Amino acid sequence: MRDSASANVSHDAILEMILHRLTDLDSRVSDLSEKVHDLLAQLAYTRDDLTGAADEVHRVLADEIGTFVGQKLLALSYTAVQHTHRNGCKKKRLAQIMGKMCSAYLAPAGVELGRARRILRARKGDEVWQTAGQAALQVKKILDTARSRGIEFVWDYEFTAGMPIDATRQQAWSNCDPDSDVSFVVVPGYIAGGECYRLQEVFTEGAAS
Repeated sequence: MRDSASANVSHDAILEMILHRLTDLDSRVSDLSEKVHDLLAQLAYTRDDLTGAADEVHRVLADEIGTFVGQKLLALSYTAVQHTHRNGCKKKRLAQIMGKMCSAYLAPAGVELGRARRILRARKGDEVWQTAGQAALQVKKILDTARSRGIEFVWDYEFTAGMPIDATRQQAWSNCDPDSDVSFVVVPGYIAGGECYRLQEVFTEGAAS
């Protein structure tokens, strides 16, 4: 009985720590979205080299999305894993949740917030529910600002399971083995004008040595 109570306390403490970290990240991501907005405005009105301007914007956007995914979505995904694996975070399960979260937040037609909340098993009004909503607003602001300026790009989810990593458009996620075959996409790539500005992050079954 005591062990069960201790496990619950530990689990609750971990979730509280994660949610606290997510709150800290809110201001950072908000600052980044403002940076993107300012850069887009500056380039739109002060740059004559439109090709160079677009290239710079794509690089900044790819970096900002990478920060959002690597911090906010990773932390949210970890909360979902904690709900189902109280005895520890399973690497593959975390990667699977991350992949689902990316496909929800970076959906072609826009953020699918309801789907993201279902993945997180968030209860209406709870802290995870609210944090998921804040994340949706943050990434929507970044992407809407870019597209309102005519910046077009696509998310690259294409992959072939069981094939080696294609270094021109893929990289191993986290501490996955880059020499093992691709299992699935965790984070999509960012492509614009036929150029890859951000590599896919893919899960492989092996661990990096």
